[in-house]
Amino acid sequence: MYSDMHVHSSASCDSDASIWDICETAIERGIEAVALTEHVELHPNDLCYGKFNYDAARRTFEKAKEKYDGRLILLFGAEVTYRSEIESLIGRFLESHRFDVVIGSVHDAPPINFWDPANSALVRSNPALAKGALKVYYREVKSMAATGLFNIVGHLGVYQRYMPNVWPDVVGDDELSDILHEALEEVCANSRLELNSNVMDRPGHLPSPSVEVLKIYREMGGKPPTFGSDAHSAEAVGKNYSSAEKVLKAAGFSGFASWKDVARVSY
Repeated sequence: MYSDMHVHSSASCDSDASIWDICETAIERGIEAVALTEHVELHPNDLCYGKFNYDAARRTFEKAKEKYDGRLILLFGAEVTYRSEIESLIGRFLESHRFDVVIGSVHDAPPINFWDPANSALVRSNPALAKGALKVYYREVKSMAATGLFNIVGHLGVYQRYMPNVWPDVVGDDELSDILHEALEEVCANSRLELNSNVMDRPGHLPSPSVEVLKIYREMGGKPPTFGSDAHSAEAVGKNYSSAEKVLKAAGFSGFASWKDVARVSY
């Protein structure tokens, strides 16, 4: 049995997944624990800005937790989009709202939109611009991890998700590698990575992070990563777990972290 620590229900603005369907699917697949990590976005530029209703999400969660007690461990979580410019706002929000687990994620690095595959041509044609975006990205990850606000650092290297194999090699480039190591130092000290399996079943796509980055993280003393499907539908809960486990072991880890290693509550 394993834990899927990154799942979105309809409490997230970009998901229509019923919490009940998520739970039933998880039980059918032999999953021990699911963290419902709903999008919390506190900057006006972000897709889900102002769309998370904490109280409504909490009420639905508590009903599901009661219904599935003894069959599935449910954790009430958040995936917070981090921007250093609103770090204090994020801190105040997390201080005033109770969560069992919190993922921190960096979702962009201006001027390049990671989520638009049309930008692949721009990344290929302008390596300097692409490298600059990755510097911004990893510096934001470093700042995010240094806050100590987050149990998990979400999908490191997510820029590869919709634009695979077009970016500069962050491990092979000396300057980018230095920034990556600085970010991982903070992750090792204050949090842990997840291995996000969301697009691993698509040809040519990499896990987030890559096996090379996971190896560096392990060698630096990083804790075992969590597994996260990043599911936005019930059908995707636990998606690509076997493939992710192979990547994890190729990086030298013996297994994923359990929910017990991460959650702020106990059952």
